[in-house]
Amino acid sequence: MRAVRLSGSVHLVASAETEARLARKNADHPSLPRSLAQIHAQLNSRPDGTPVVPDQTGQRGDRSLLVHGSTWVMRLYPTDPFKGTRRGYVIAAIEPLRLRDHGRLAKGYLSVRPRSWELVSTIRELGDHADARYERLLDEWAAYTAQQAAAQPQPARLPPHHAAFLDTLEQVIEANERITTAQIRAAHPFPYREVKPVGERRHSTHSAYEFVLTGPVPEEDAFVQVRGEPEQRGQVTRKHNRSATVRFDTPVDWERIPKVGELELTPSTVVFRKQREAVTMLRDGESRNPAVLDVLVDHRTHRLAPAPDDPEIRLDNSQLHAFRSALGVPDLMAILGPPGTGKTRVISQIANAAAVGRPGRAPQRVLVTSHTNRAVDNVLQRLPAELVVVRVGGGSVTDEGRPYLLETQARELRNRILGTVAAALDGLRHLEVADRWAIELGDRTATFGAAVAESARTREQFDSARRAAGGSAATELDRLAAAQGKRVRRLAHLDQATQRAFSRAKGSGLLARFWQWRRGRPLVRAQRLCAEQEQAAVAVATATRRLDEITRDVPAVRAAWDELTSATARAGKARTEAFGAAYSARTVVGSHRPPALHDGGTDEEAHAQLTGLSAWLVEWIPVLHRRAQLLSEWQREVSGATSQLYPELIRYADVIAATAIGTASRPELSDVDFDLVIVEEAGQIGTADVLVPLVRARKAVLVGDHQQLPPYLDSEVEVWGKDVGDPTMRLLLSHSALELLVGRLPGANVAPLTEQRRMPKVIAEFISQTYYDKGLGTAVERDHDDRLFASPFAFVDTARLADGRRRERSAGARDRGQRGYYNKAEADLLVKLAAHYDRLGREWAVIVPYRAQVKEITTALVRRIGQDDKVRLDVGSVDSFQGGERDVILYGFTRSNPDGYVGFLSELRRANVAFTRAKRQLVLVGDLNTLTTARDQPFRELACALRDYVARHGDVRQYEEIDAKL
Repeated sequence: MRAVRLSGSVHLVASAETEARLARKNADHPSLPRSLAQIHAQLNSRPDGTPVVPDQTGQRGDRSLLVHGSTWVMRLYPTDPFKGTRRGYVIAAIEPLRLRDHGRLAKGYLSVRPRSWELVSTIRELGDHADARYERLLDEWAAYTAQQAAAQPQPARLPPHHAAFLDTLEQVIEANERITTAQIRAAHPFPYREVKPVGERRHSTHSAYEFVLTGPVPEEDAFVQVRGEPEQRGQVTRKHNRSATVRFDTPVDWERIPKVGELELTPSTVVFRKQREAVTMLRDGESRNPAVLDVLVDHRTHRLAPAPDDPEIRLDNSQLHAFRSALGVPDLMAILGPPGTGKTRVISQIANAAAVGRPGRAPQRVLVTSHTNRAVDNVLQRLPAELVVVRVGGGSVTDEGRPYLLETQARELRNRILGTVAAALDGLRHLEVADRWAIELGDRTATFGAAVAESARTREQFDSARRAAGGSAATELDRLAAAQGKRVRRLAHLDQATQRAFSRAKGSGLLARFWQWRRGRPLVRAQRLCAEQEQAAVAVATATRRLDEITRDVPAVRAAWDELTSATARAGKARTEAFGAAYSARTVVGSHRPPALHDGGTDEEAHAQLTGLSAWLVEWIPVLHRRAQLLSEWQREVSGATSQLYPELIRYADVIAATAIGTASRPELSDVDFDLVIVEEAGQIGTADVLVPLVRARKAVLVGDHQQLPPYLDSEVEVWGKDVGDPTMRLLLSHSALELLVGRLPGANVAPLTEQRRMPKVIAEFISQTYYDKGLGTAVERDHDDRLFASPFAFVDTARLADGRRRERSAGARDRGQRGYYNKAEADLLVKLAAHYDRLGREWAVIVPYRAQVKEITTALVRRIGQDDKVRLDVGSVDSFQGGERDVILYGFTRSNPDGYVGFLSELRRANVAFTRAKRQLVLVGDLNTLTTARDQPFRELACALRDYVARHGDVRQYEEIDAKL
C-alpha cells in the first residue's frame, strides 16, 4: 500500500442515469449502496484514505481507476483535458465487491486521501480550477509498482535465443493483428432492415438485439458495430436464417439504434492483447509452466514416465499409452489423433483421472480448451457425471455445452440454495411465538417448583402430626419401614453381585465353572429376601391402616391432611400447565432438536425436565433468531444476480472448459491457476494463441492432428505473405504449434493414436498411405449397402461432359483472398445426390471448397427439399466441417479448366479433412482431367494417386450414368 495525500478535492461526475443504474443494481445486489449519496458519504468518512488501483485502458486510451468501498468497487475515467488539466472523473460503473477485487487489493493499492470527494451532475459543473490529479496518481502508482518490482526476486535472465523468439512472436502478433484488421476493413457491410430487442421489450436499455438482415449474415463470434456508431459495438452470439443476435459490450438504448442501417465487422483487440500478455508472462518468468520456452524453442523436455493409472473405460493400446503418458508428463507432450481415432475419448479419460487423483497424486485442476466452442463442448459430454465441470463462455457455446455453463449452473445453484433457505426459514417462522412460550414456560416451571416444594412441606407436617398422635402404632410403623428399606438396599447389592457372576461365567475353563457355581449363591439369598419383603409389605400395610384408624379423628392430623390434599392438587395442576407450555414450545422449535420430554415419574423428575427445557430455550432461541436473520439476508443476496455465485463454482470445479482466449479474457478465470491444460484441435492453433492457456497451467497436453487444416492456409499466406518478409514469422503465422513440435519433440513426448473407428477400411487405407505413413489402422467393419455405388469410396468423373457444361465459372467475389468459383454441373449432381440420401434417411453433408459453390448448392437444395436450417447446416466449406462426421460425405472439387489451375485445392490437407468425415460412403465429384494435370505438382501427384486407388479399390463412375439414376 502507498499513501497518497491530495491537497485539493476530487470531483466525480454522476449523471441521473448513473443513479438509476445503481438503483437497478441494488435490487439484485442488496450489499450495494442504495444511492450515490451513500457512496459520497463513505468516501468522505475514511480518514485513512480510500483504496485506488489504476486498471485497464478505455477506448480513448486513458487508464481507468478502480475505487474500492466496503462492499463495492467503482470504475472512474478521467474527463478530457481542459486547458491542459483533467478536472474530474466520470463514474463508468459501480459493481459489488468480489473475490477478484480482494485479490487485486492484496497485491497492492494506493490509499488516496483528498481534501474531500465531491459529486457533480455534469462536466459543466466542474470549476475552472478543479484538478483530478490524474497524472499524479498514475505517477504514484508507477513508483509504487517499481518499488514492488525492485523488492521481488528478479527472474532469471532469458537466454538470448529465447528472448529473440519472444521478440519474433511479438512481431507475429503485430503482423497478425494488422492482417486481420485489414481483412475486416475490406469486408462488405451487412445491411439490416429491422431491429428487435431480445425479449420484445422496447423503449428501454438492453444488451442484446436481433438484427434482421437483407443479405448475408455475419458469422457467430464475429465482432460488429452499427455503422457510424462506434459505441454500439458487440459480438454476434447467434445467427438464424436472415437474422443475427448481437450482444453489445455495454447496454444500448433501443431508441438510439437506427432501425434501418448496416452492421460492419470491427476488429477485436482482446485476442491480441491476451497474446501479448502471455508473451510478457514468459519474458518476466511468470508462466505457471517454467518449461514452455525450453519446449517450444529448444525442444527440450524433462523425462516423461507414464503413470500407472487405469482408465474407467476400455482404451486400445495406443489410446492407453497416450492416456498414461499425459498423466505422467512433467511439462508438455503431444497426442496425435488422426480422424476417428478417439481423441475426445482419450481427453475425457485424462481429464477425469487427473481431476480425481489417486494414491500418491493429489487431485488436479484441469483446463480443457481449444480455439472453437464446438471442440471444447464435444469433450464435456464425455466426462463422468460425478465431476464438477464448469463451462465458461458466451452465447456461441453449443447445445452440448450449455448445461455446463457457469451461468446455467449458477442459476441452478441459486434455485437450490433458495429452496434450502426457504425450508430452513419455514422452520423458523414461529420464533416470536417461541419467545412467548419460553417466557410462559419459565413462569409455569417456577410455579410448579413452588407447588412441589409446598407439597413436600405439607407431607412432612402431616407425617409429623400423625407420628405425634399415633404413639406405639407410629413407632411400630417406623420400625417396619426402616427394616423394609434395609432389605431393599440388600436386594440391590445382591443384584449387582449376580450380574458380575453372570458376566464372568460366560467364558470357559475352570474359572468360568467357578463363577457359574458362585452365581447361584446370591440368587438363593435374593429369593429369600424377596419372600421376606413380601411379608414385610403386608405388615407395613397393616401397620399403616392401624395408624390411620388411631389418628383419623385427631384434629391436628385432620388439619394436616386437608393441607396436604390441597397442596397436592395445586402441584398437579401446576404440573399439567407447565407441561402444556413445554409441549407448545417444543412444537414451535421441534425441528431444532430440543431436549425430550416424558410426562411421567415423580414431581421432582418432572420439574428437572422442565427446567432443562426452559434453559435450552433461553440459550437457543436467540441463536435461532440470529440464524433466521442470516438466512433472510442470504436469501435476499442470492435472490439477486447469479454472478456473485461464480467464484464459488469456479473454486470447487474439477474441470473448467473455455476457448483459448476465453481462459484469459473472462474475469471469472483471471486469478485461477491450473495443474493441467488439455488443448484440443491443437493442429489448428497458432503458437501465439496456444501460449495464452499454456502459461496458465503447470503442464500441458496438446491434442490434435498436424495433417488437418492449419491456422492459415498456404494460399492465404501467399496473399498477405508479401507483407511479412521474415521467414520465421511466416512459419509461425502459417503453422500450428503442434505442427512445429511434431518431429522435434523427444519420442516419449509424442503419442500417436493409431486405430480409427469412423471410416470404412477402403477409405482409411488411402488416407493412411497418403497422410500418415501407413500408420493408421482400422478397427471397424461396416457392411456396404449403397444402391448407387459398388464401393464406400466412389468418384464421379465429369471429364466427359461438354466443355461448356463442366467448366468452372468465376464468382467475381474474392474468397480467402483469391477469386471465387462455382461449377453448375457439379452443383446439380451434388444437389441430386443429397436429395437422394435425404430420402433414404441418411445423415449427409455436402462439402465444397468455395463459398460461391456453397451458395449455389444451398439455394438449389432448399428449393428441392425445403428444410432451410438443415440444408445450411449440412452444406458448407471444408473449414466448417472439420471435427464433424456424417454417414455420407459428398465432396465436389469445383475446379475444371484446361490450364490445370486448382487454386487453394493445392492445400492437400483440405482433402484429408473432407474425405475423413465419412462413416459409410464417400462420393467425390470432379474433373479428373483437370485434377490429374494440375500445375501444382504435390496436388497433381495426390490426384493421380487418388484416381488410381479408387480405380483399383473403389468405384469410378461417369457423370451421365449417375445423373440418369437420380
